[in-house]
Amino acid sequence: MNTFERLLSPYPVEQFLTQNWTRQAIHIPAEDRQKFQSLFSWKTLNHLLNFHRISYPALRFSQDGKSLPAADRQEWRDRLQQGATLIIDRIHELVPEVASLAASLHHEIGHRTQVNLYCSPAEQQGFDCHYDTHDVLILQIDGEKEWFIFGATVPYPVADIRSDDQLPPDEPAYLTGVLKPGDVLYIPRGHWHYAISCDRPSLHLTLGIDCQTGLDWLDWVVGELHHQPEWRKSLPLVRNGNSQALQQQLLNLSNHLSQYLLQSELTQKNIEELAIREQTVAPFSLPFQLGFDIFEHGLESRFSRSVEQPIQIDVLDNEQYQITIGSKQIILKNVPLELIENMFNRDRFSILEMADWAPDLDLEADVLPLLTQLVTTGVLFVEDS
Repeated sequence: MNTFERLLSPYPVEQFLTQNWTRQAIHIPAEDRQKFQSLFSWKTLNHLLNFHRISYPALRFSQDGKSLPAADRQEWRDRLQQGATLIIDRIHELVPEVASLAASLHHEIGHRTQVNLYCSPAEQQGFDCHYDTHDVLILQIDGEKEWFIFGATVPYPVADIRSDDQLPPDEPAYLTGVLKPGDVLYIPRGHWHYAISCDRPSLHLTLGIDCQTGLDWLDWVVGELHHQPEWRKSLPLVRNGNSQALQQQLLNLSNHLSQYLLQSELTQKNIEELAIREQTVAPFSLPFQLGFDIFEHGLESRFSRSVEQPIQIDVLDNEQYQITIGSKQIILKNVPLELIENMFNRDRFSILEMADWAPDLDLEADVLPLLTQLVTTGVLFVEDS
């Protein structure tokens, strides 16, 4: 079961994509109230507040629909006791478990993900009714929170179409419900909503999914057109009100653009650049990436690769392969294809398993140098526990 399936469980992914994604909110009750306990907790929050120096606006407060001004650290407790909601943005950059969740989901769905934390005192409403310009999954960690979801008034709003500038719908909420620990709530982009914590403090994570749009595609195309002189050329002057030359030039550019957009190479280039731009950065794994303690467990030493980074294997010649992982490329020589495929198609493996895949390779001369190269270049990771 992948990350997306685990988040939505027991609701089927295909049903979610068909009936709910970008269309309609859904509350998914948990079968296991401990579902997210290993992901985040009050203990984790206390650790962040006590030992990390998180400054405004990454850490901020909201109360009764109003964002509060920056506060000194000694004021944080007072604000919470007075009913303000605490928000920490981009919590996935601070907590390894949340980072892994965000990276895995990003890899599975192909769009940027961001996770924010919300801590609300009992019986408080931190925000007025509003909509987000990205899709969200609410993961209830502890406490309970009642949600009210309304329809969209602006279909598929983007970042510069903020709910602050719009009027909320004047019709009743189409979905209401109380989220309990382990529950998930999906809210499509543009759907108005607000929430009120129940009789104890609430802790939840909001996982935002920032999808690419047709406007993003057009922005990229405009960037590509900057390289073509005919698009940088000045448009004709309109002399004495005569715009005929201007009209003809704009028609010529329109025809050129129509033909340009039909090139299959253009869309493929965009997809490839998007994959590189959005790829997850390979993690550090020290001291292994410095070449130390890689084989601490001898033949039982185990290795894995980052599933968040797509890998491509190209055959260059007989027993010579180019491995592309993210923006990194390495060449492997004199290695059987079966060994390559097994190493990169499994979640993890040991040196003993490698011996079965390539019995003709010498441990000291072939296997250990190969593994050292793959670990120090960040392609493979040592399972250190």
